[in-house]
Amino acid sequence: MSQRNPDTARHDTGLQVALDGCRAALERSRAETRSAFENRALAYAYIYDELGAEIGAERAAALMKRAIYRRGLEVGEQYGEAAEAGDLAEVARLFVDGSPAEGALFEPGVEETSPAGDRIVLRMTSCPLKDAWLAAGYSAEKTDLLCEIAAAVDEGTFEGAGLDLRFLDRQACAGSAKCLLELRVRVERPGI
Repeated sequence: MSQRNPDTARHDTGLQVALDGCRAALERSRAETRSAFENRALAYAYIYDELGAEIGAERAAALMKRAIYRRGLEVGEQYGEAAEAGDLAEVARLFVDGSPAEGALFEPGVEETSPAGDRIVLRMTSCPLKDAWLAAGYSAEKTDLLCEIAAAVDEGTFEGAGLDLRFLDRQACAGSAKCLLELRVRVERPGI
């Protein structure tokens, strides 16, 4: 029976320690990212509450949506080239691959693709914002409203990239377990 070289054993142990350190750092980073999204969720809720008290709930929601939509327009620039080419598969790849914490926070994917390639439905089965609102004790109705406000970033992102977006489902809706975002290649309409 051959004995293992002590130098190899030390190298293997050192490598394992390094890998464990990397895994721990990755988990810390994911937790910090989740915490940042939860913080964003609660900031949205508090801003909405304060604005609502000053100018009314409807106007507060509209103002927040406009501001969040503007941020989405900036985010959407990364999808512009693929959208302009009508390459929804590439848009989906960018969306999934670019999801924070390697997808662990939103768990994105593709629900369906049309055979013609002019329609794709993106899916998210987790949401740290929704989770934060529910954990903070917000009602289902308030959580749905806050989700609608937060979704303005997606509207800005994809509409700004030149795509038509329609939400088919949102996790915050009663009985729903996922967000479904239908994207279509925008067809220019004459006279509009």
